[in-house]
Amino acid sequence: MSEKLLEELKASQQLVIAMTQLVAEDVPARVGAWTLRDVAAHLAATEKECFEPRIRAMAAGDRPEFEYYSNDQRDFDGISLHTALAEWSDTRGRLIDFVRGLSDDERTRVGVHKKYGELTVDGYLRIALNHDQDHLKSLERLATEAAR
Repeated sequence: MSEKLLEELKASQQLVIAMTQLVAEDVPARVGAWTLRDVAAHLAATEKECFEPRIRAMAAGDRPEFEYYSNDQRDFDGISLHTALAEWSDTRGRLIDFVRGLSDDERTRVGVHKKYGELTVDGYLRIALNHDQDHLKSLERLATEAAR
């Protein structure tokens, strides 16, 4: 069991949220075609619709098979930045609590992803962490631009 990985997920999310709020205070920033609200809503939806249910299915021993998940074309109008960040925090918290309650056997159960191949629960958590980090890099670029 990798408690360190779960702590990295928590810290990564906190950093993304703090950076999003920092950038939002300075400028009505965009990350490519997306507003900061769109990024936050994308993160919340990905956690709720992809990471959480897939990890739960893997831990249940179903050996699920996964297609590539994307919500990039979704219209996130009507969702506020604050609401999206709160939903993401709630879902991530549930996921971390769920994984902490798993046995070692349950954490080594696998799913098969079309792009990544066979993954354990921890392997899928690393994908979630990498997803956070990708968005954090974009937010750091925005913060740097806003500081100029």
